[in-house]
Amino acid sequence: MRIAGPLLCLALVAALLGGCGSSSSSDSSDKTQPATQQSPGPASTSTAPAGASAQACDSYAVDASALRATGIACGEARQVMFGWQRSHNCSAAAGASRNSCTIRGYRCLGATTDRGIAVSCATAGRSISFIAKRG
Repeated sequence: MRIAGPLLCLALVAALLGGCGSSSSSDSSDKTQPATQQSPGPASTSTAPAGASAQACDSYAVDASALRATGIACGEARQVMFGWQRSHNCSAAAGASRNSCTIRGYRCLGATTDRGIAVSCATAGRSISFIAKRG
């Protein structure tokens, strides 16, 4: 009876592992074009993962550009962007090329580039990115 428990566990593990593996086929007539090579629709230029709703948004700001939102509406993305711009906590220290802060529950990371400050803010299932002019 003592051996039945471990044998049952071993059988379950073997059954689970037996279900894993490759199902590749050598039949070339069954191949389809991968989703990453399909041309996007006229309004979509996103490279977001399947199920994500990434979109380019108008920043409505003279000192920020290239606003993109994934998993949220453009209005909320703009609110986070404006919050980042107004926050003194988000300014990089003198001579620093990177900074971080939290705005409206989003963790934001900024990196100085030749185009300005590339900012990326994220929270569970949502993200925002934009380019801010250096102050």
